[in-house]
Amino acid sequence: MMKKFVLVVRVPSAYDTELAKKVGPAWDKTIEYWKAQGAYVESFPFPQPGYVISGSDGQVQKGMIGWGGQKVVSIVVLQAENVEQATELAKRCPVLDHGGTVEVRERP
Repeated sequence: MMKKFVLVVRVPSAYDTELAKKVGPAWDKTIEYWKAQGAYVESFPFPQPGYVISGSDGQVQKGMIGWGGQKVVSIVVLQAENVEQATELAKRCPVLDHGGTVEVRERP
């Protein structure tokens, strides 16, 4: 039975719109590969900052939460038989060639 996995895609803070456009065709090829494997479910790119809510009083500030000098730029949902297979599929993410990271989590 196939399980769903979420890939949290992060890139370095210096990863800008110009580089994202340059990497775009590699993403297209990766998604086509995942589709051919029957693994691709959906993805959500986040090119613009959102709003961060913090504190018990619910303070709202435009921006994004960085972690380790990186920012989240997309979420990808794949289906695979197990976390090992999902991790192998995630290794195709083109941001890995540009200092990015990908976190793989099983969706409950």
